Amino acid sequence: MSAPAATLLELCDAGSGDAFGDWTKVHILGISTDSRQVRQGDLFFGLPGTATDGARYAKEALWRGAAAVVLPEGAEIPPGAAGLLSPDPFAALASAARRLYGDPARELDIVGITGTNGKTTTALLTAHLLRAHGDEASSWTTTLVEIGRASFRPQWTTPPAHELQRFLRTAVDEGVRRIVMEVSSHAIPQQRIAGIDFAVGIATNFSPDHLDFHGTVERYHAAKHAFIQGIGDQAMALLNADDPAILAMREGARARIVTFGRSESADVRVRGVETSAHSVQGWLEVRGGVLGNPARYPFRLPMTGDHNALNAAAAFAAAVWLGVPPSHATRALRFFSPPPRRLQRQRVGPYVIYNDVAMNEASYDAVLRTLAQTPPEQLVVVHALRGNRGAEVNARIAQIFSRWDGRLRFSPLIVSESRLELSRGGVDRTVRPEERDAFRAAAEKLGLHCLFHVELDAAIAEAVTRLAPGGVLLLLGTFGMDRGPSKARAMLRARLGLPAQEEADYLSPQLGGF
Repeated sequence: MSAPAATLLELCDAGSGDAFGDWTKVHILGISTDSRQVRQGDLFFGLPGTATDGARYAKEALWRGAAAVVLPEGAEIPPGAAGLLSPDPFAALASAARRLYGDPARELDIVGITGTNGKTTTALLTAHLLRAHGDEASSWTTTLVEIGRASFRPQWTTPPAHELQRFLRTAVDEGVRRIVMEVSSHAIPQQRIAGIDFAVGIATNFSPDHLDFHGTVERYHAAKHAFIQGIGDQAMALLNADDPAILAMREGARARIVTFGRSESADVRVRGVETSAHSVQGWLEVRGGVLGNPARYPFRLPMTGDHNALNAAAAFAAAVWLGVPPSHATRALRFFSPPPRRLQRQRVGPYVIYNDVAMNEASYDAVLRTLAQTPPEQLVVVHALRGNRGAEVNARIAQIFSRWDGRLRFSPLIVSESRLELSRGGVDRTVRPEERDAFRAAAEKLGLHCLFHVELDAAIAEAVTRLAPGGVLLLLGTFGMDRGPSKARAMLRARLGLPAQEEADYLSPQLGGF
């Protein structure tokens, strides 16, 4: 992608706030929201944050070479600077980014997926079905970004507007015509997706999460509802028929509503689901309408967990809407390569490792429910605490563990703060003392026996020591557990006297890795 360039006058509307300085000779080569990463010629946006305000770093950004700054109303204007005091700097960022990169979304069919859980798997399934049909498709998900031959582990579920627009421009330049992306609840009020016309919007399910950001469940729901309401009348809004909170998003929607689920009312109904340790299979029944004539299609997905049947149904409906024949879509499901760290199963000698990027109480519940269908003789669990997400989330996760302990008999539950692991990323996900203490207090109140470790290496080593032949090691958690599977495999191989094995670690977090 060639480096973009524009004048400040071309990127920002001087009438949308209080302009300051001389704009006439200011040329912009890029956009940044982090003063530490400013390059010569950048337009720096000092955005309001939960921990600190970006406006405080405007002087540093200018010292590093920023050509101009956009700051919230009321912020101090650095001496001699050019820029704008904006009533909505997030909206200003989205607008400037679209202009700088030539509004690439106009050249793309974009599928956006929101919901508390299932977003990543549904997104990767949808992209797979499109590619299997011969479409050039790229994807941005919580755990994996794929664009052309490049792939990386992103810092964000949905990137800030300038990173998103850069990604879309890169995709267009590489010949991509379809994008599948997750839409986080943060991205909606922060205007990260502003100005993008989605061809499909999917809402997977709803349960409490991200209350540290939204404050209440109602505001969290309102953010996701706003995404569905914003989809145009030529697009499809695909809603989970089994979830009343998702069905409520019909209100105010302009798009064509299509539903999926186990409910008899679903337009794409999941029936006859059977699961095994390696797969889920069943039938997808299409009632007719915009997705074609009434028909029944068998499917098999090489991922375990009955919840993945619903993810497959949503991906199927999105792909069919975009022109993939239904029979082709269901046939392609069986050739899907499961995404990293999504109930991923691996074997090392007599030991089995499951690992999952569990993020909230609903995702922990789904994983443990799946394992409880055929409880292993021994289950040793290592859980990486959620960092910088709030005490309440961690307390609720402890409650989920307690709920399943009687049936799965954790032996034991090992808890990691993963301080070193979490220090590697560019985003602060450190486990706060109150978050650790909230998990510990909830576990003790419920009689859940836990062993706590500061570092992931020590937690994995404890688990491997306790694991008996034939036992199952379950690794759960987000960024604090990313390297857990490779560590566990290496320790188990050493325990068995097997030679060390060169293996690619889980994709490292990168900032703008395309």
